[in-house]
Amino acid sequence: MALFWRKGTPPKLAHLAEEPSPAPKPGDESQELIERFPEAAGVLDESGRFAQVNAGLDRLLGRSCIGRSVLEATRSGELAEAAQAALLGESVERELPLPSSQLQVRATLAPLARKRALLVLHDLTAARRMEAMRRDFIANASHELRTPVAAIAGAAETLLAGPLPPDDARRFVEMISRHAERFSRLTRDLLDLSRLEAGEFRAALGAIDLLPLCESCLDLVRERAKEKELALGFDGPQELRVVADRRALEQMLVNLLDNAVKYTPRGGRVTLLADGAGAQVLLSVIDSGPGIEPRHQSRIFERFYRVDGGRSRDAGGTGLGLAIVKHLALVQNGEAGVESGNGGSRFWIKLPAA
Repeated sequence: MALFWRKGTPPKLAHLAEEPSPAPKPGDESQELIERFPEAAGVLDESGRFAQVNAGLDRLLGRSCIGRSVLEATRSGELAEAAQAALLGESVERELPLPSSQLQVRATLAPLARKRALLVLHDLTAARRMEAMRRDFIANASHELRTPVAAIAGAAETLLAGPLPPDDARRFVEMISRHAERFSRLTRDLLDLSRLEAGEFRAALGAIDLLPLCESCLDLVRERAKEKELALGFDGPQELRVVADRRALEQMLVNLLDNAVKYTPRGGRVTLLADGAGAQVLLSVIDSGPGIEPRHQSRIFERFYRVDGGRSRDAGGTGLGLAIVKHLALVQNGEAGVESGNGGSRFWIKLPAA
């Protein structure tokens, strides 16, 4: 068989070691072995060009690699240098980015007989992205929890330090109550999001009449809208049904309506719009607020992502509501999105029609 590992080959590839044999021919066992590799893999000839590759390598790099050099196929000078070292008899393993595809990979290179080398690429992009998300989540959650805890502790210490005038004492008690409620909302949202991301939430799907549900959701935010003199309304057919989980859909709509009321200036308008579109129902919460810049719109549904962090916290937001909306839409076979400009924003939910 054609593949042969020189001294120094990584132990995890040692099961492929065999005695040297004549040069491989198309369709022989060496090509079959390359095709059976679970990772993207290819064999470099003595000139540093790919003589054999599997479908995984072409798929990973987004092009046909046969006859190309490592530099031509990946645009990575670092990987090309590692390939040259392998062709000279050195085993190499490196983690590096691929400029040609914006991927992060672990490259393993091992020398073969007749001055050839084996290149194996393991795509680490998703794993590294998840690690970054976990780090961001821990940092953001710690930051969000620190504020109410510090406020509650400070107010309690002031009250315990000694007698205060009744008005001052009441002010500190109200501060404790306000931040305790914020702490409660944050922990509740964290638990909800954790269940959704872990796949522990099971949607109880059924046909729902939208009009009474939408009116119920509007009633929950009507008082806050009245305080800001906002025009709050519903626009949609009298008879429109959707396949959804009632509690989940209510939570989604209340989250979107609550955000719209918070960020729409006094005297503005918030509208809940329902529309049947063939096999789907489109629900939209439209406001006359300041809008969201395009650079923020692609990330607005991420956990703890805020367009204006200070303003969002002052309004009592946890930074998790839109992430919960997105996940609830997915578990109900739907999707959520946003469109925004200078005249306001439209957050929408698409769900199957009943």
